[in-house]
Amino acid sequence: MKKQLLFTIAFLGALTFSFAQLSSEASFDAAGADLQIFTVGQQDADDINDPAIVTALGGGTVATNNNFLGILGDSNTNDGVTGTIIFTVTTNSATAILTPLNLTLEKRGGCSVNGTVSVTGYSDTTFAYASDGTTGGASPEINFQFGEIISLVSGSPLTVTITLEEMLNVDNTTNPIFRIQDVILEKDGTLGIDDLSNNDIETRIFPNPVVNNFKIESNTTIESVTLYNITGRLIKTFNEQANYDISDLVAGIYLANIETELGSQTMKIVKE
Repeated sequence: MKKQLLFTIAFLGALTFSFAQLSSEASFDAAGADLQIFTVGQQDADDINDPAIVTALGGGTVATNNNFLGILGDSNTNDGVTGTIIFTVTTNSATAILTPLNLTLEKRGGCSVNGTVSVTGYSDTTFAYASDGTTGGASPEINFQFGEIISLVSGSPLTVTITLEEMLNVDNTTNPIFRIQDVILEKDGTLGIDDLSNNDIETRIFPNPVVNNFKIESNTTIESVTLYNITGRLIKTFNEQANYDISDLVAGIYLANIETELGSQTMKIVKE
């Protein structure tokens, strides 16, 4: 009996420790790089790894993966899926840090979604991503930028709520309709006038992951491409090219800031 009791206590202690590792918060380190990326997924290495940040409604189901958290439909023609994704952003800085709020999202190609991103104390930013007309296909990255610069200070976390008001499902019950992959914060970053409407920019990097070279496909003229490493250090700068050569870079995650005539977008590149 005593051994069983000790085993039970140890088991509950292990559960408590495990649950303590779950996080729903992106905390900007004031002593770190100016550009900081917080990954979202279900593994311990992810900065936001608590599946409870996602609520699926209207026949939707929470989808978890090492690389994302999201929502999928429970039938091929379910047009009533809704849901929310809620997490917090904060900092350990005693003085205010001003930063844009950028999100790396994905949407299944044949599906569509519209909704709202809300941040405590700021005006909402809406979004609408249409179907590409296929019955499935890939889930290209969407680079979303919140419409206002937010102010972070220690002890005053901000709640970010992504409200998915309508998701239309097409021939897909195994892959998420919508998912979130990264939260990106940049100290003293700015919003250009054109950046506020960057949802009008349709840009795709391929192949991604990259071995040696990648291409950029866009619905607007590309003016420049600036490549940063995960710590925010400038690595390369390109003018518009048919192929962007990064064969000399080590394997890892990079950020490509793509300047176009309609504004800019920041996209993640994985170098193999």
